[in-house]
Amino acid sequence: MLGSLRIVGSHTVNRLFVIIFVALLTTTAKEGDLATSYKQAAELAAALNQERDTQAYIHLDLTPYYQKKYWPVFQSCLKSTDHPDTSSFSFVVAIGKDGRVLRLYVDHETNIYACVRETLKKDEFPRPPLSPYYMHITMSFSNN
Repeated sequence: MLGSLRIVGSHTVNRLFVIIFVALLTTTAKEGDLATSYKQAAELAAALNQERDTQAYIHLDLTPYYQKKYWPVFQSCLKSTDHPDTSSFSFVVAIGKDGRVLRLYVDHETNIYACVRETLKKDEFPRPPLSPYYMHITMSFSNN
């Protein structure tokens, strides 16, 4: 019943802007300087996903970890939630240098996201190449 999972990163962004943006982000950001909104966190995630230095982390560490751990969590939430809201939603996880979750951002609340949120808050992801690292996830459900 779980339809599709997509780590967002297909935005077309000017390469020079990405390099400058990520350079500024990595030299001035501290873990206390987190995005203040879902929109800002999603933009930071899109920029980081375009950077060559983060590609290995995304493909070799983050995506396999997320899929292995969260596929069963989402399935469990779908089964255990009364009247599950299967509308699509997106969220961003700000990950600290130790892999711990610094903050969560969501485009809109659903009961499925509420179910998964507690697991996300307590998780320790693979250590990112820079911190904070923003992982943007879009969840879509279907009855296939």
